[in-house]
Amino acid sequence: MDVSETNPNRGDIFRFARENKETFTDLVEQEISKLKNVKVGFGLEVKFSIERDGETQTMKHYFKNNRPYIFNRYDKEQIKEKFDEFIEDIRGEIEAWSESGSGWVVEKINLAYVNIARYEPLRGGIYLPLPDNLAKKAIINVQNRDNGCLKWALRAALFPPKDGKNLQRPSKYPVKDGINYRGIDFPTPVGQIDKLEAQNRDLAINVFGWENNRVSIHRVSRKEVNVPRINLMLIEPGMTQHYCYVKRVSTLLFNQTNHQHLRHYCMMYLTGFSREDLLVSHKKCCNGVNGTPTRIEMPEEGKNTLSFQNHQKR
Repeated sequence: MDVSETNPNRGDIFRFARENKETFTDLVEQEISKLKNVKVGFGLEVKFSIERDGETQTMKHYFKNNRPYIFNRYDKEQIKEKFDEFIEDIRGEIEAWSESGSGWVVEKINLAYVNIARYEPLRGGIYLPLPDNLAKKAIINVQNRDNGCLKWALRAALFPPKDGKNLQRPSKYPVKDGINYRGIDFPTPVGQIDKLEAQNRDLAINVFGWENNRVSIHRVSRKEVNVPRINLMLIEPGMTQHYCYVKRVSTLLFNQTNHQHLRHYCMMYLTGFSREDLLVSHKKCCNGVNGTPTRIEMPEEGKNTLSFQNHQKR
């Protein structure tokens, strides 16, 4: 929308944002009611000015979010949060200019807009057979007939049948799995697993892929080390996708290295070890400081005093 010359807030980005927040979010909600899933971009065209050598110079700058936000009918509060996040990003950019001594100041907002388009999730989600070269003994591929393959893969991980038989049948797993799927699309893009993890504190999900007859990595969970990892395989023939549960990571990755012996893997960093005791030692320091593997070694008694030599060097 064009911002009227008579709008008292057109010279103040943040007051303008507060006054028009509901207008922006209501527009997004209206489109969601028609399109179901949408991708959204917020934008402002702002005129800046500066006094140099007795003359006023001006420039236009476009503020917009770097990647579109994805919303559906469950995301009413998130729409407002993302709009606030967009405005805070603008604030940070302008403050950075000021700290660098640029001298540019906001003169007025010329244009405010919202770009909204239908979001088309990946097709598929129903059962697909595994590729021929994939280690099938490592994977449980539930033969679901709906778009909820992610749900079935998680259920296969969380509720292994006691008899260990017919693991590919949906009837072997409970439908009420206790997982909060609010706001998650089915079929599910890998990018939405961040949200799924955030609203289920006991879920930590790694996602492998299969490309050119090799295992690839789509996603590694950054949840705390004490949350057990669930490893999934995502197969994607064309625009169709299907999640499966990886029951044995060592078997899956056995042929992916030059090592001809079974390896033991850390699910935090997907690092392989030749012996189980080495993996146990690694886990003691895994996810240490700020999520980085860290080992702390204290000095021995008698060697725990600092002393200085070459006192003349200052």
